[in-house]
Amino acid sequence: MTPDAAFRLTELDRAGWPDIRDQVMQFTHDDPLGQPRSYPGYPRWPLARCRPGLWPPLERVLWSRRCERALSERPPSRGVLSRLLQFSHGVSASNGRGPTPSSGGLQALELYVVALTGGWLPAGAYHYDRARHALAGLGTGGDRETWRSRVPALGLIEGGTLLWVLVGDGARITGKYGARGWRFLLLEAGHLMQSLCLMSSRLGWATVPLGACFEQEVARALALPEGDAVLYVGVCGGVPPA
Repeated sequence: MTPDAAFRLTELDRAGWPDIRDQVMQFTHDDPLGQPRSYPGYPRWPLARCRPGLWPPLERVLWSRRCERALSERPPSRGVLSRLLQFSHGVSASNGRGPTPSSGGLQALELYVVALTGGWLPAGAYHYDRARHALAGLGTGGDRETWRSRVPALGLIEGGTLLWVLVGDGARITGKYGARGWRFLLLEAGHLMQSLCLMSSRLGWATVPLGACFEQEVARALALPEGDAVLYVGVCGGVPPA
């Protein structure tokens, strides 16, 4: 089966709509809707709670955002990373709601961060705990060359200090929407990556979305639960002086 054929299997038509509609309407859940994922017992790096800034205005950030080919390897401060994560994917309302649109309020999109450069945050892989606004250390190494082998597109970028890995919780989304839920997760991943791009630019950094990674190798490296899928990756770093 070609990728195009697999994608078209989840297209909506009038004949299949009643089944999809009934599945959505009959969906039930035991846990609170949108409860964020957590890693109890893992080392935790708390992040700072930040207030929204008034400057620069959104229009200026949108107009000036660019993908950079050369990024600093200097790690961000705790304050910069705290603000970047909070306003990109933090919890700001009940039921785990935040800046990223979520299909059915399920909050089935997870953000993992690989620190490629050590500092106050040791090099390695982390999960962003949205509810606690903290990073859970997963004990996975952050060796740059190893991650470059898993994400070939990193070879197109010079430097960079953080690798974003956007992951879809397939079990959570398909329970309500069936296979079509994967379409929704891809859309959500695009929303989140754009927020990461804009917040990076707002803070004087840059996020570059990447299109080539070995999804299964990345999933194994992060020990993702069965049913999860790697949807999108990007690299972030400081912008060197012109």
